[in-house]
Amino acid sequence: MRRRDYAGLAVVAMWVAALLVYRHVAIEPREWGAICAAATATLACAPRAALLWLQFWQLWGIAALVLGLAAFIGAGFWTAVGAVALGAAAVISYNATWGMLGLALGAWAWITRSPRRGRAARS
Repeated sequence: MRRRDYAGLAVVAMWVAALLVYRHVAIEPREWGAICAAATATLACAPRAALLWLQFWQLWGIAALVLGLAAFIGAGFWTAVGAVALGAAAVISYNATWGMLGLALGAWAWITRSPRRGRAARS
């Protein structure tokens, strides 16, 4: 693995960790649903509403699929990392159908473009 592969893994891991923590703290508790449904919702409800809107319209998964297709066709390394990150976000946000396809295409593009060491490198 090269240094950029480690950087890509770090980006995906931090993104997934941040999304899981935010989901645990601000999305799942019923108290936040009641606070955000009130007539005078707090400013903290805006990111929650955006995340749930993206989840409802399955845009996490569609974005992951678009990035995954772009990475598979030949877009750059960071497009593949974005596809993996958004695919993981889609799965976390219950948009698993499109998200898993985008994640798989992005991971495939990422892995196949990594330098291979083995018989060819030793020759």
